[in-house]
Amino acid sequence: MRYQITGRHIDIGAALQTHVKAELGSIVEKYAERPTDANVVFSRAAHEFVCEATVHLSTGLTAQAKAHAT
Repeated sequence: MRYQITGRHIDIGAALQTHVKAELGSIVEKYAERPTDANVVFSRAAHEFVCEATVHLSTGLTAQAKAHAT
């Protein structure tokens, strides 16, 4: 699976990228068949951090998730 992990107005370190690849990879392998790529974007909105993840599956389906943390 190809990963594209980026940060919008924040720096994304190597440790965070490694963590995202490990955790997202294990979750996607458990619940979905043959994922093709994943796009993860971290950003900051006012006083909170936002993470948006989009995973494309080989079946043509797209899974999206968005989380906020203060």
